[in-house]
Amino acid sequence: MASTSSTTHRQFTFFDVETVKDIHDSESCPEIFKNAPEISAMTSSIAGLVVADIHGSIHILNQSFISVASWVAHVGGRVTHMIERQGTLVTIGEEDNVRSAIMKIWNLSKMDKRTNGPSLLRSAKVQPSGKPHPVSCIALTSDIAFLAIGLADGTVLLYRHLDQSLASASGSLTTLPKPRVIHEIPTEPVTFLGFTTSNPTSLSPADDSLPQDASNHIAPSNHILHLLIITTSSTYSYPLIPKVSSPSSVLVDEIGAGLQCACVDWKGRWVTLGREEALYACAVGGRIGSYALEGEKKSLHTHLNYIVVVLPAPFPPAMTTATTPVSNQRKFGAGGAGMVPSTTTGAPAGVGPLSSTSSEVARVVLVDMENKLVAYTGNFEGGVRDAISAWGHVYVAGNDGKLTRLIEKPTPDKLSLLYAKNLYSLALSVAQTQGLDTTDVHRHHGDHLYSRGDFEGAMREYINTIGGVQASYVIRKFLTARLTPLLMTYLQELHARGLAHAEHTTLLLNAYAKAGDVARLDSFVRSEGRVFRGEGPGSVSRVEDLAPGEGLSKEPPFELDTAIRVCRQAGFFTHAAYLARRWGRHDDYLRVLVEDVGESSVELALGGTRRGTGVKSEKGDERKMEISGYSAAVSYLRELGGDCAESALTHYGRALLDHLPEETTQLLIDLCTIAGHLPESSPPEHLPKTQAKVPGYLSYLALSRASAVPPALSAGDEASVAKPPGAAKENGETSAEEDKGAGTSGHPRVASASPGPGHVNDGSQVPRRPSPTLFFAQFVDHTAHFVRFLETVACRRWGQSLEETVAVEFPGSEDDESERRDQASAWNTLLELYLTENQSKGDKEKALRLLRSSHLPYDATHALILCSSYSYAPGLVLLWEKLGMYEDVLRFWMDQHNSGVREVMESGDSSHTGAEILSSPSAQVIAALRQYGPSRPHLYPLVLRFLTATPELVSAHQTDLQEILEHVESEHIMTPLSVVQVLSRNNVASVGLVKGWLMRRIAKGKEEITTDERLISSYRSETKLKLKQIEELTDTEHPRVFHVTRCSQCNGQLDLPSIHFMCNHSYHQRCLLGNDTTCPQCERQHGIVQEIRRNNAQLADQHELFLSEVRDHGFRAVASGFGRDWLQLAWDDTPPSTHPDGSSSI
Repeated sequence: MASTSSTTHRQFTFFDVETVKDIHDSESCPEIFKNAPEISAMTSSIAGLVVADIHGSIHILNQSFISVASWVAHVGGRVTHMIERQGTLVTIGEEDNVRSAIMKIWNLSKMDKRTNGPSLLRSAKVQPSGKPHPVSCIALTSDIAFLAIGLADGTVLLYRHLDQSLASASGSLTTLPKPRVIHEIPTEPVTFLGFTTSNPTSLSPADDSLPQDASNHIAPSNHILHLLIITTSSTYSYPLIPKVSSPSSVLVDEIGAGLQCACVDWKGRWVTLGREEALYACAVGGRIGSYALEGEKKSLHTHLNYIVVVLPAPFPPAMTTATTPVSNQRKFGAGGAGMVPSTTTGAPAGVGPLSSTSSEVARVVLVDMENKLVAYTGNFEGGVRDAISAWGHVYVAGNDGKLTRLIEKPTPDKLSLLYAKNLYSLALSVAQTQGLDTTDVHRHHGDHLYSRGDFEGAMREYINTIGGVQASYVIRKFLTARLTPLLMTYLQELHARGLAHAEHTTLLLNAYAKAGDVARLDSFVRSEGRVFRGEGPGSVSRVEDLAPGEGLSKEPPFELDTAIRVCRQAGFFTHAAYLARRWGRHDDYLRVLVEDVGESSVELALGGTRRGTGVKSEKGDERKMEISGYSAAVSYLRELGGDCAESALTHYGRALLDHLPEETTQLLIDLCTIAGHLPESSPPEHLPKTQAKVPGYLSYLALSRASAVPPALSAGDEASVAKPPGAAKENGETSAEEDKGAGTSGHPRVASASPGPGHVNDGSQVPRRPSPTLFFAQFVDHTAHFVRFLETVACRRWGQSLEETVAVEFPGSEDDESERRDQASAWNTLLELYLTENQSKGDKEKALRLLRSSHLPYDATHALILCSSYSYAPGLVLLWEKLGMYEDVLRFWMDQHNSGVREVMESGDSSHTGAEILSSPSAQVIAALRQYGPSRPHLYPLVLRFLTATPELVSAHQTDLQEILEHVESEHIMTPLSVVQVLSRNNVASVGLVKGWLMRRIAKGKEEITTDERLISSYRSETKLKLKQIEELTDTEHPRVFHVTRCSQCNGQLDLPSIHFMCNHSYHQRCLLGNDTTCPQCERQHGIVQEIRRNNAQLADQHELFLSEVRDHGFRAVASGFGRDWLQLAWDDTPPSTHPDGSSSI
């Protein structure tokens, strides 16, 4: 029966004891452990607990300790060693008539129906030389790549690539890689072998996190793999990965251990050696730690982060005579029966002479080497046969057949024991060792310090709970006035880790404002966001644990909108603008400059935005200048460029134009004409370029890229803030800060929408320039600047001006159609600006030059409306001419005459710009008719009607009237009746005015009538002749006599048989090919007519076509239909029985 001993300092009871009972008999232990002396080896596996006995049989037990599989592994012998990895079981045992040890490899996942056990993969002897030696220990990597076997004569055998050999289907049962002797010292028997994958220098918790069941499950796929060889007096290391040219075992430490008195750490980092005075941890580099635990060690086993140590229990003096003494030092090889494999490494344990007697009392101690504590101590009467870690518990098999389970208490219970003793540092170490969340430990520690009045220490612990404990839990404890500085520290760290809400930001900034702590406010707005790893061994939980520039976040460590809003409300415009610019919030930054700062002046250091550009005085200090918020906004927008500047100017362009019209106009010009980064300073083109460069607003604010608490804002004249996209050094070089990546510095670079000239994104995209039309509305009440903006943009962007067109290369990314629309909009707007009433005479001339130009893409219709709205006559006439609206030109001058205007200014030829001639509107009508009339005859009746409207016009233009009448007569533009009707509509024109013209027209009409009568007479006689021929052809009662004697084809004398046609053509029958029934000569003449009739017959059924022609042409289509006989009123589709050209044969 196990009993728990009293604990001393650093000794705790983290495990509960439970006796395992048989599932069928609750009064006794499991059946297989009742005969404990026959158990020779135990190991855990994925299939269950594997138990071997001295008869050569192996049993697999489930969690109820019922055998699910049993088979004889070594016939007539016994199993001495076992180890399992990934379902592959390696056993070493003895068999009858075989001197050497036999190694067998089994596949636990595949059962053999013949033996009712797992499938046997390989079987071979372990005999490196002719003389056999007993096996003392074995070790196997988790991927079965390396297998090491230690012998009693100090020899170590290594099997490489065992997994490949087992995977080969062609290999025989005895096929195994050839073992290699890697260590051989006859005077030092090998007692333990273990694989390690790291080279630690101390027992501190490591960052790696292997599975909890990772004891010696070392995969050689890691970068480092070594084999530690333990002998009775020394420890050696043999390198495996990476592979060296001439590997050999190297002495690590001059201490060794007995059989079963060593084990591998649960993460494969070191090997723990059990000696009488203490426990030692040895790694590849040597001894790394120890733990004092006196007493002879019987065996060591690994369970998670604990070392299970079995050693004799201290007996009271009265019992010493009844207890069998045990030698102080375990001797090697006390007989073959004394070698029983360890549960985890296969090292032999004492059996027979080495077994404990029934009166022996053993002590089991669980030691946490990393945290230097004892988690359990218990005495077991009757001694301990073996101990093994399985299913997350420790099982102790006693010599008396009892099986005891040690169950680890839940983590909260273990931590509660430590909390009760105020061992918070130890609790933290325990939680980190087991990879647990340490938040609760820090919270309890903080509560403890807070209750003792150590508020600063409590705050340090509470900071480590950020992310695991509600922030309100801590904030409520520090709301008093005297604890406000600590509260600000907590809130700052909360923001630095990116876990603060808007309420936290508001609270922190209000605390700064209430305390008047501008320095800490400066530090807060320049703080960096940090990325922390999760809690666990080696995790980073404090800002101080990070190296400069490490773990920086790409996001602000606080609610940015709230921070900017609160700073603006509290009057901290400097900090609000800094935050907006620092994190690329261009809209907020400009809002502060324009709406909050406005015309107020702020003191800026020259060159503050860029280091080394300040203007220094003789004493060496930098001179400073006053600059308004509007000037800073314009300068910032120039650095910004791209879509961001475009969007901002649509909102703040009007305000900037009201206060800085010249600078803002030039900025808009550069933005619309330059593809890429804008120049740092570009004075207006019509002014001398002598203005000094204006630095960005708040450029003196410094940024700390390394420390968590940067210096105050006021001390950062030489530091630089995060530049907006497009900002560059004057010398063309990027700064060291810009060379750092965003992932290193934590300063997010907001990429400009308009990269530098020539820069191509993804190899194909070209920077886009905004449309000038977006900014038209901003120029309200700024007409002069609007004109300059449009003229300059048209010249620099499209190469267009009133004088000439300059070739300009358009970026390929800009839509041609969109550019054409923008060009038309720009010139249309310019025309309207030229025509406004407050413009000078020169602008009127510009308007006329614009309208006369053929290379400027203005909209003629829009220009016509503008000229009409502003009553600009030269422009109207010019546009009507361009649009072909010549009648409108004539009517315009007619309206001018009717309005009482007697003299107008007529613009001269376009080649003599500016020349003007005085003339009357009626003269303009005559001039326009002479210009347009020859190609447009319909204008003559209009002018004729105008000139005869009043006696004054008739008397003033008699010669012009005669000219017009002569032209009308020669070109047959009007009939005499039409002319008479026009002239007789009023009493202005007399008959004598057109007497001569009428006489000539009447005489010519008589001649035409005589000619028409002669034609009618000839048509009638011809028609009568045709009708007579038709009558003769259709008369069937009077035979037709043919007098033709010669063939019309060959012109030979006709002879029989011959064929005569009614058309008076006769042929030899032989001359008619194919016996034609129609006259060959007449067929060609009538073929065209017949084809026309057939087409008309087909078109007669296409009613939709006829209706469409009627809709388009009206009566003309109907008349044409009658002429084509579409309505079938003139003839019938049915062909006559006798064709007019019918033939008769003789």
